[in-house]
Amino acid sequence: MSILSHNADRRSFPPPYTVQVSARAKHARLKMTPHDGLIVVLPEGFNRKHISDLLLRHELWIQKTAAQLDAQRQEPFPAMDNGLPCSVIFPHFAEQWEVAYQQTTATANGRGVIKERSATSLLVSGDVANDALCRKLLYSWLKHRAEMLLLPFFGKLAASLAFDYGEAKVRLQHSRWGSCSSNRVITLNNKLLFLPEHLIRHIMVHELCHTVHLNHSRAFWALVQQHDPLWRINNRDMKSAWKYVPAWVSAKG
Repeated sequence: MSILSHNADRRSFPPPYTVQVSARAKHARLKMTPHDGLIVVLPEGFNRKHISDLLLRHELWIQKTAAQLDAQRQEPFPAMDNGLPCSVIFPHFAEQWEVAYQQTTATANGRGVIKERSATSLLVSGDVANDALCRKLLYSWLKHRAEMLLLPFFGKLAASLAFDYGEAKVRLQHSRWGSCSSNRVITLNNKLLFLPEHLIRHIMVHELCHTVHLNHSRAFWALVQQHDPLWRINNRDMKSAWKYVPAWVSAKG
């Protein structure tokens, strides 16, 4: 998949958008995400001269979706001018970390390190002028916290509901909140750390039910219903769950 950014005046139409060329796409389509904005997905060989026509045909959808995202957006998360966080909060786990950045010339790996100075304080040191490096260090720490917090929570939930699984692990995923393989290996998105408890549990129950039914059959949904009676409401709320996740977590680069 190739990606090309298109810059436009935000006061005019079309709005800024990103082009993605996908070998799997059969038709040109639009999607919009809170952190990436408007994305035009094109099949290979699509004539880009027709993009403007595509945008005009869907102008009302673009405006309506953008308005919905703005309405759902929470108050801005504390961040510096470069978008990196001043603090990191995991509401369900009652954790709040203050983040400090220290420019240094000598570090353990020659570029940068991240360490917990206390139970509430995090220090990023090294070439902190390098935003991509700082984000990479923060991602590694986020995975560590997910292993410490999400995996025990998941293990207790699985045991309480009498589910067996092969292995549980965490990783930072762009669009999937969780997954279950045919070997019953369950992967949870690190971003779950930022969600309310009922939505974290909803995703975990969903993946645990896949250890029994590796599909979305009626039997699968019946099992989900058994362990998550409000799954329809929770599933609907997951469509806007991105609003709980700070932009720096989903940023590219």
